[in-house]
Amino acid sequence: MDNRNLVYPKETIYFILCCLVSIGLYIAVAFSIIILPIIIAIFLISLFFHAVSIGSIRGNGVRVSEQQFPDVYERIQTLSSDMRLPRVPDVFILQSGGALNAFATRFFGRNVVVLYSEVFELARQKGNQELDFIIAHELAHVKRRHIWKNWLILPAMWVPFLSEAYSRAAEYTCDRHAAYYTNDGQASKNALTILGIGKVLYREVNEDAYLQQIQQESNPFVWLSEKWSTHPNLPKRIQHVGQFMRMADTPTYQTNKRKMIGGVTVLFLVIGLLYGGIAAGFTYAMTKMESSDLFASLMTLDEEMTYDDIESEVTNYTDLMDAASIGDTEKVAQLLASGAAIDEQDSEGSTALHYSIYNLNDEMAEQLLKEGADPNSEDSTGYTPLFLAYDYGDTKMAKLLVTYGADPDQEDMYGDTPRDLAEQEGNKEFLTIYNQ
Repeated sequence: MDNRNLVYPKETIYFILCCLVSIGLYIAVAFSIIILPIIIAIFLISLFFHAVSIGSIRGNGVRVSEQQFPDVYERIQTLSSDMRLPRVPDVFILQSGGALNAFATRFFGRNVVVLYSEVFELARQKGNQELDFIIAHELAHVKRRHIWKNWLILPAMWVPFLSEAYSRAAEYTCDRHAAYYTNDGQASKNALTILGIGKVLYREVNEDAYLQQIQQESNPFVWLSEKWSTHPNLPKRIQHVGQFMRMADTPTYQTNKRKMIGGVTVLFLVIGLLYGGIAAGFTYAMTKMESSDLFASLMTLDEEMTYDDIESEVTNYTDLMDAASIGDTEKVAQLLASGAAIDEQDSEGSTALHYSIYNLNDEMAEQLLKEGADPNSEDSTGYTPLFLAYDYGDTKMAKLLVTYGADPDQEDMYGDTPRDLAEQEGNKEFLTIYNQ
């Protein structure tokens, strides 16, 4: 058998995609001064907890060796040699609480394979070949350097479904390796069945009926659960191994695509209807609230509280400032005609011109400027009207202020100027206004 066939074709494709995504994210992170330290911290924390996990395995697990389960250790050595591993991984057995599983991991150059005790007991219940398949599957992860690759493409884990697709393809590859090197297709299928139902009942499972579930259980939730999983569904893995080993009695069942598409369509329609119903209900509730006396009274109270807050927090708030805030041009004209100080400041240093800009009232600002308002008046922080126009992104206001003599190079209390802010943010539109 050609060794190239041992690698599931989609593994390479998904790995390349994950690498491209990861490289892009690595480059983006490298140029982000804020995110880079966070990513490094997350990586170091993950590495720390991984080290602790490895420490727990080595401290509590039973290590398979020449003195400990020598028959299994001999098979591990044989499989490692057949698979041309440069070094036999350390193999530990852990109490699993009934779980049937095994996994491979790596830390600081040392590969570790962990067998759960329930799986290991197969070797003591006439399941040597099945155990060999499970061990060979984990050794294949080591051979293919999947653990190291997972660290390399870590950023791709943030892309929904992509890393899971790569992981599922890698599982198919390891199934192929394990079946090939143990050279026992039936034992390979049995081992996968054991992972689904246990080390005793697997002997009573009707394999064909189990594989029929690939076609029978074609619904969007089964499909979605697999797409979110790092492992393919077990019936698919069993069928894949049988076909790979060219076992004559292996059927070919496929997902019912018509049923699946119909189910996904219905699912999205239901979600859309639910979302539409919730949105419609929320809109109706808001409409009823706005029309209710209670809501109206609350809104009135909120408006009253706003003015009370202004009066209580800001002192020396003049009638001219109030008129400028609400855009009352006639009252502003009357107050100025009666001698109101146009550049009088409140306790925060704001003038009537500041208040007109707070409310984005270009007409009011122009009226005050025509009447002689100082376009460079500073509040308590050194903020001039031109600073406010930039903060609000109001280019029309900025042009008006510059026309009446606003200085784009006037500094605030921090030493910044409106021109500095525009240059730092690359705002060419405001820089053009400042340079006119």
